[in-house]
Amino acid sequence: MKGFACAAALGLILCGLALVGADPGSQVPAAQADAQTLGRLLALAADYCDRLSRASIDFVCLEDVSETIHDRAHGWPSQQFMTVEHHYLYDYQFIVEKGQKTEKRRILEHDGIKKKAEVTDLDTLTFYYKNVLFGAVDLLDGSRQSLYRYESKGRETLAGQAALVIDAAPIPGLGLKINTGTVWLREGDGAILKIVWDVTSMGDTEAIRKTAKEYGGTPQILQVTEFEIEKSGVRFPNRFHIEEAYITKAGKKRLRSVLDAVYRDYKFFTVSVETPVIKRP
Repeated sequence: MKGFACAAALGLILCGLALVGADPGSQVPAAQADAQTLGRLLALAADYCDRLSRASIDFVCLEDVSETIHDRAHGWPSQQFMTVEHHYLYDYQFIVEKGQKTEKRRILEHDGIKKKAEVTDLDTLTFYYKNVLFGAVDLLDGSRQSLYRYESKGRETLAGQAALVIDAAPIPGLGLKINTGTVWLREGDGAILKIVWDVTSMGDTEAIRKTAKEYGGTPQILQVTEFEIEKSGVRFPNRFHIEEAYITKAGKKRLRSVLDAVYRDYKFFTVSVETPVIKRP
């Protein structure tokens, strides 16, 4: 399948004011406050995507990739499965200059065997991915937001930070194939903490269709990116994850493959944005 291939605080303040005698008529209804928070965070996220598109970035890190594949040993309808696991460790460099993105990988280790750090493409067998740093742009860039209907799903604490959870789905009648997703935006400044894509529609390939037939189910492909590393106002990924499953007519989920990439030991050479970084309140 290679070729497949990112006003809770205000409400509390208002409540506090009400407790000490604020005019009840001045309170903002909860639904309106949530809508205002959603609009504010989406505007901040759009601004972030704009700054990211004009940033100069150069860093290296270790990209630690694990891949697990569950396949039928003797073909359908045999119930016997075999599990194949692979591990890849890369020296990974990512450069952005004048809008041009360049990825470079050197393989350091493959399935426990040390390598000579030769330049290589991604060696994974299931999915190919790139530009993980920019994974949220399609969902949140200002030029794309008119394609989506955004809905607040509540608040969560993620990596010790308060976040608004937002679902994004194509607007009705769009007539354009785009993914759906869920994003966690930090309430203070709209920083992107996590994004979950349902990329099933974009994985409509012959290989996926063939596997779906073998598994007797409908494909479900989820892509998760977490951004826990922050440098000069830019969020960098610490984890990227793809899960490929098939849902049978009975509703049973059959997991076919899992790809998990961990990014660690960052070394930054350049992280420069053209406009001032938005500071947290």
